[in-house]
Amino acid sequence: MRRSLHTACAAASALLTAVPMAMTTTPALATTGSKEPWVVRSAVQRANAKEFASLCGEQKEGVPELRTFRLFRDTPSITAVRDYYRKDTDGTVYWDGHDPKHPENTVSLSIIGACKDKDKGKDKGGQVTLDGVIEIGTKDYLFTPIPKRPGEYCLEEIDTLLLPPSGQGADTVPGNIPRNAKKDTRKAPRADASNPVAIDIVVPYTPATVTELGGVTEVEARIRYGVSQMNKALAITNVPASVHVVHSYQTLPSGVTNEDVNTLLNKLNNPFDLNIGIPARAARETYGADLVALLASVPIQNSSGAADLPTTVNAQSSGYAYSVTSVLSVKDWDNLGHELGHNLGMNHDRATYISQGGTPAPGASNFGWITGDNAYHTLMAYNTPCRPNCKVINQYSNTINTTANGQALGNAQNNNAGQAQLATPFVANYRASKVTTRHNLTMSVSPAGGGTVTVSEFGPYDPGTQVTVTARPAAGYVFAGWEVDGVKQTDPTTQYQITMNQNRSIVALFNQAP
Repeated sequence: MRRSLHTACAAASALLTAVPMAMTTTPALATTGSKEPWVVRSAVQRANAKEFASLCGEQKEGVPELRTFRLFRDTPSITAVRDYYRKDTDGTVYWDGHDPKHPENTVSLSIIGACKDKDKGKDKGGQVTLDGVIEIGTKDYLFTPIPKRPGEYCLEEIDTLLLPPSGQGADTVPGNIPRNAKKDTRKAPRADASNPVAIDIVVPYTPATVTELGGVTEVEARIRYGVSQMNKALAITNVPASVHVVHSYQTLPSGVTNEDVNTLLNKLNNPFDLNIGIPARAARETYGADLVALLASVPIQNSSGAADLPTTVNAQSSGYAYSVTSVLSVKDWDNLGHELGHNLGMNHDRATYISQGGTPAPGASNFGWITGDNAYHTLMAYNTPCRPNCKVINQYSNTINTTANGQALGNAQNNNAGQAQLATPFVANYRASKVTTRHNLTMSVSPAGGGTVTVSEFGPYDPGTQVTVTARPAAGYVFAGWEVDGVKQTDPTTQYQITMNQNRSIVALFNQAP
């Protein structure tokens, strides 16, 4: 039986038939009927288009926007500071941010239809709906559009500690460079914060995926969420790279029972497979995609993904570029970043790696991480070794970050981010990019050694993108302001919201402390 996290919404949706269509406030339609054990409650809500109208005009630069998002009537709202903004040509706005008092609490939402027709002088208010996730502690609040009900969405409160295991069995196909391949004598490409690389991907999705989510618009929103989550993970773990969808399309019916991910991965890798393999390879070449990430409709109790895992990532490993991800798991475990992480050569946590028959090589450090208190696991780790008390944290294991309570998210012996830093320049060059409209952000500090500067997501950036740059003074220095495109700014805050509709430069200025 196909299972979904959203079964409880069906009952709530039935209740909505009695609600007047003109209602713009949040209806209290929580249901506690038949549902999965991890669903605490659910309700059908209606988005208020007026709340999001300000997202459609020209966005201000400087101090990042603060925005409040409502949940259930009896649940406190969350006020978040914007980290990332992008307006797509279809009128959808992607808004991403965090609670400034509790940065571990995050907002990642697509406001579908927020700006549809507004740029043409028309206003079709009421057609806005929401898709995405708000994370508060161990609770996830899932927003899912309701098919054929414009303006309505299902809101679910999920207890993430009650979710099924995030990993079921092995999900990788290891790949070695062919023995007859010519040795690559070129120098390894380099990337840094002011010269990040772009990895272009094609995302096919099966008809069953469209059926599960209710429509193509909903699938596109799910893709947008998964890619943005991965880009956040790359940025926060200091991997100067970004992932971009250059094409997505619906496949022919897969013909695979329960859309088993390993079977689908075999079809995706098969250059003679008519339904999946041949069209995917053609799309990869047509759009210059480095990787191909198929979304499928998979029962939640089954394996949530499978991917090629090159043992060495270099210019000769471009054949190991395919992955399959359960569309359900894109939200619930940030699983798109997990499977694409395998394409970058990243391994699971050590316990899982060993349990699946692997033997860590002496000095190997490319492993996921489970925190010492068993409360969190990084993207590449399974939650099986730390269940039932751990939640995924949207980071690759690294040596620089900690959780809110000071738990390390990796160490020198368990550092997936180090692998990604080496691999992303190679992967970004698997195919020559055919995109010519992206823009670069050059970041620096003055004086050298006065502090550091980071960005919420690395570029290069598609038009319509706004990101937040953060300055942190070094010991003995204080923040003194910003210089943007050679012009000193009056904004005194340590965060600066900058619009990337052209190549830009930003300098964080510091003075010695008095």
